[in-house]
Amino acid sequence: MSDNLLKIGTSGVLASNGLLSTTSNNIANLNTKGYIRQSTEYDSAILGMGVGRGTTDRIVNEFTLRQLRRDTSNVGFTSQYLSEATRVDTLFANSANSISTGVTDLFKQLQAANNDPANNSSRQLVLGSSQTLINKFNTLSNLVLEQRTYINQQLDTYVNEANSAAGTVALLNKEIASYGSGINTPPPLDLLDKRDEALRKLSEMMEITTLDANNGEKLVFLATGQSLVLEQGKFNMLSAEGDPDIDRKVVKLQLDFNSNVKIDVDSNSLGGKVGGLLEFRAKMLEPTQNRLGQLALAFGDSFNTQNKLGMDANGQLGKDIFAFPTFTGLSVERNTGAGQVTAKLEPGRGVDIPPNDFVVTFTAPDQFTMEALDDNGKAIAGSAVTSTITGYPATFNTGNATGGFLYGFEVTLDDSLGAFANGDQFILKPLTSAAQNIRLATTRGEDLALAGPLRGDFNINNLGNGKFGDIKVTDTDPATSIFSAPGSLDGAPYEIRFIGGDQFEIRDSANTLVGTTAVMAGGQYNNILASAGLNNYGFDFSITGVPKAGDTFTLGYNDGGFKDNRNGLKLGQLQTTDTMRKTAVASATADNKYSFNEAYGAMVGFIGEKTSQIRVAAQSSNSLLEQSTAWHESVSGVNLDEEAANLIRFQQSYAAAAKIISTSQTIFDTLLAAAR
Repeated sequence: MSDNLLKIGTSGVLASNGLLSTTSNNIANLNTKGYIRQSTEYDSAILGMGVGRGTTDRIVNEFTLRQLRRDTSNVGFTSQYLSEATRVDTLFANSANSISTGVTDLFKQLQAANNDPANNSSRQLVLGSSQTLINKFNTLSNLVLEQRTYINQQLDTYVNEANSAAGTVALLNKEIASYGSGINTPPPLDLLDKRDEALRKLSEMMEITTLDANNGEKLVFLATGQSLVLEQGKFNMLSAEGDPDIDRKVVKLQLDFNSNVKIDVDSNSLGGKVGGLLEFRAKMLEPTQNRLGQLALAFGDSFNTQNKLGMDANGQLGKDIFAFPTFTGLSVERNTGAGQVTAKLEPGRGVDIPPNDFVVTFTAPDQFTMEALDDNGKAIAGSAVTSTITGYPATFNTGNATGGFLYGFEVTLDDSLGAFANGDQFILKPLTSAAQNIRLATTRGEDLALAGPLRGDFNINNLGNGKFGDIKVTDTDPATSIFSAPGSLDGAPYEIRFIGGDQFEIRDSANTLVGTTAVMAGGQYNNILASAGLNNYGFDFSITGVPKAGDTFTLGYNDGGFKDNRNGLKLGQLQTTDTMRKTAVASATADNKYSFNEAYGAMVGFIGEKTSQIRVAAQSSNSLLEQSTAWHESVSGVNLDEEAANLIRFQQSYAAAAKIISTSQTIFDTLLAAAR
């Protein structure tokens, strides 16, 4: 009997000692990051012979771990997005950087110049306000581009951290698998804790899913389904490389056994801090960049276009006030040809520019297609414009694009360094740095063309009361109109004679008849040149009032008309004119145009809305993480009160088991004494 008691007491002491060790270990690791509370469980021995085999395991719920990782990824995503978005929101909320304020100030100065068009000081102030506006464009664009550089640096850092965490998981997998999984092999609990902590750190960088292998390893996959950690301690490296834009880094998978094999990763599904960075860049930063560049190009081009329809203070036809850069197409890495693609703003077509990047694809040896890209870099359905190539170098614009206009750009294909190949693609990003590179083309106030280039008058001997109405100038280019540089009108002055029957004759300075209008019914004498079939003059006009047969009118170049502000008034109207395009693709009946101030307001509103949305999402994800963390802690965390109670209980059980041993010894001694 004493022998049985000794065995029972000894097993009890050993069991209590194990329980005390487990409890002590829990208490000691209270503040250890990633530590999972352990519990030791014992089976009773057969035939009532004390305590049997004991096993120590972690108290963990795999579902709570997965929930914790998922919520950690969500917090990483939203907090990273919010951090970046707040910078942009603060930048554009600062009134000192406001493009709208700059545009308003410019038009105020333009109004002052229109009030006294002969005053060159007023003209100079207009150029000064123009330079201030350019400075605002440059400042905002530089700050946005700096943030893109910062994102690239952060992406490199986060990718390195993700690779480090994945490498740790792979190494721990290998060590855990080496322990085996037999009944006599205790599980390496500390290694399991370290692996779970490495997985949590990895989930901060990107959303992951895990799968248990038969040998105890954890296989790790990206949310896109691509393998990150494989069996036998292998894992795929992540790299950040841009194609074709090296300044726009993206995440790719690189096979560990062949670094030359790289697989694209869908950035929209990455999650975590890496996904937050990429999502912010694609959905907020780059659209803001493009809208800013669109504003700069559309504003500068509309101002240039209208200025060239006027006459400057030197009596010459107006010139460009703003200058724009040329944009180089970025060759995609898989291209096999050596050709180059460049683009520049087509003068007068800034209104056709949408806030998008573009892709140029060679679909045949003599054909290319230009398509607008959405925020995800995918071609927008219905945006393709196809043109046929007849020789190189080839330049395409609105005038010769086979399938329609090229979104306000003039595209040049150059094969001087090598031929193009079928399937070659080039990414055009004309708006990315447009606001950074717009410049003043002149610093002379005299170049501001406030006057109209034409002047019409009636003969004082006319019997009727007819006079010139609106003279609409649409083209002053000597190549496509009858204007001549630097400032004159071919064949002027022109005589317009009313011949009765609601008809006019047009004669040039040599009294040569150049055209006779059709019968203009209803006494409405509008677009007289068009009625006479003279459609390439670059202007047209109307006669108001009631002329009499034989009445004559004279039209010529506006020599000496420096106090004229007719074109200046049209420049002033640009502030509220719809001169910007909303989207790349819209139905024919859609309202797809708006003004500068409306476009800028829409851009600032877009930034504010995105920031507000992600702020709400961040608050929600933080709340969910707090809940899942509390749930995980309630299951797997160390509770000092509980452990203290266990410590007392196990001490008592230890003492009681020791008493059994003592009792068995007393019985044994009594038996020995009785046998003597």
